[in-house]
Amino acid sequence: MAETPNDDRKIWQPLHPAIRDKLDPQYVEYHDKYLQYIVPDEIKDWDGSVRSPKGGLPPGGTQPVPVGSIEDYDVGRFRVRVYTPTGESDERGWPALVWFHGGGWAVGGLNNGRDLCSWACEGARCMVISVDYGLAPENPFPIAVEDAIDAVRWVFSSPAELGKIDTTRISIGGTSSGGNLAVIAALAALGPDVPLPSAKPSLPNTIAHPPASVLLFIPVIDNTATAEDVWKPSAETAPWLTDKRLEWYRKLYFTRDEDRQKWDASPNHAPESLLQKLPKTWMAISELDLLAPEALAFGEQLRRLGVDAETVFVKGGTHSILSLHGRIDRGRKMIEDAVKHLQGVFGTS
Repeated sequence: MAETPNDDRKIWQPLHPAIRDKLDPQYVEYHDKYLQYIVPDEIKDWDGSVRSPKGGLPPGGTQPVPVGSIEDYDVGRFRVRVYTPTGESDERGWPALVWFHGGGWAVGGLNNGRDLCSWACEGARCMVISVDYGLAPENPFPIAVEDAIDAVRWVFSSPAELGKIDTTRISIGGTSSGGNLAVIAALAALGPDVPLPSAKPSLPNTIAHPPASVLLFIPVIDNTATAEDVWKPSAETAPWLTDKRLEWYRKLYFTRDEDRQKWDASPNHAPESLLQKLPKTWMAISELDLLAPEALAFGEQLRRLGVDAETVFVKGGTHSILSLHGRIDRGRKMIEDAVKHLQGVFGTS
């Protein structure tokens, strides 16, 4: 049941009546209590305030679990945060997950996803390298892509800061816009001669082994999608991440509309000869997310090309499913499934 708002509170983001009964009840409760009163980002002029915590919005995640160590390092123009498990690795060294946070390429940083990073670190017994890539609009496309590719190249180079890692067991993952960067970085890591349409990474490509897997939560796949085509099934009803909000973020990220068609912006546009080389791909999709249609289509595209692509479909889920996993049981289960994927890929179950 929705709370009766105070007289001084305006409902900015009501749930669409057509999907209220289809949504996860735990999400409905949280949305009615908090999210519907948040002023939408897309009606504001950009002033950076969107990067500040939303006033009155309680945490939706969980407390990080203890890990062996957490260290920050500078890598060129960006930073990374490295989570190392407790105990010792086997003789091969630690497997690793390179992680990219979400936030529309304009919001977020190393403090985002600390709960998930620590869960993955201990649960899958792997190092987790969270990447603080450059944010728009100060750093427009393709800077975040270049940082993502450089971060993956840095990890694969076995830098001294990481100690002993096993470069045959490196997965690349991310959520939302970070999922977009993860797919692109994985494609760029498939060989030393992969031609990049826009990005010009700084580090040399010395990757000897392709990534072990790709791990995606509610990813942005197709930056050419609109409410008139790909998003049409959910454009009118999707809560929180609306078509207008994502387009607002896109305009911060892309300075030229024509760049959106390039595969280092929209990985579903990559050549089939490249896509078919992707390793095992795990993708969580929320049923009522604006991005669900493009993610579902990408999963089908990969399977048609022979890629081992697993899609986890979260019934009643929204784009907030990962950030609200402390409030929504299905979000917590989704992370547990992702950790199981990593355990299987790394052989740490």
